[in-house]
Amino acid sequence: MIPESANATLFEKRCARVFREMCDAPGVNVSEAEFGEIRSPFDDPAVIFRRLESSKSLPLGSEVQRNFFRFHEIKMYWRSSRPDSHMVGEFHLTHLYRSVAGNHVSNTREGKTDRERELYDELRIFDDTPSTGTGRLTALRVVNGSSNPEIWFFDMRPRTLPMDLDYGAYLDTLLATKGTIGWQYLFCDVEFGDPGFTPVVKGLAEMLEVFPQLFPDYDYSDLKARFRERT
Repeated sequence: MIPESANATLFEKRCARVFREMCDAPGVNVSEAEFGEIRSPFDDPAVIFRRLESSKSLPLGSEVQRNFFRFHEIKMYWRSSRPDSHMVGEFHLTHLYRSVAGNHVSNTREGKTDRERELYDELRIFDDTPSTGTGRLTALRVVNGSSNPEIWFFDMRPRTLPMDLDYGAYLDTLLATKGTIGWQYLFCDVEFGDPGFTPVVKGLAEMLEVFPQLFPDYDYSDLKARFRERT
């Protein structure tokens, strides 16, 4: 869990709450719920956002800044312990500056066209799934002058899907879903009729049935509506 600190950011406190919620939830086995190291100067939001603006031409706005965290990484991995359950979740968040400076999608994926290669070079991974090994990841689109970058989602097919939310809304939804595998599809232009979606659909359906009971402080109404639209 997060060390007690007067410097803890709001987002760090929210993550710590999610860790506690999942560890206390009946029918859930949490394998990982960890905060990584804190390294100077990555712990100073004023320094980080000033550097991102001056060296990366990213004058990031409030939707990004309100979700700043100091840790090298924040990760959680869990599975339902109920028999025949399809519900599993993971998130692995990387510090914002580390993502922007080094986590190029083009380092791991090669585009097939000039347009795709250009896009991949603009995308920076900030959330992925190393423990479940699903190959799914999420990236910020780093374009000069952007205050609220686009969010793109990748899956195993591979597909590159723009998401209908921004960085702040992504992290809000991540914490509500606890990283349930495939939740990102609810914000992409996809339909769940393809048989390849079957495990994801079953897991999301179970999550949307179980989580409102386990975590009544979160609002799942929009997620339920998006799920109905795709099924």
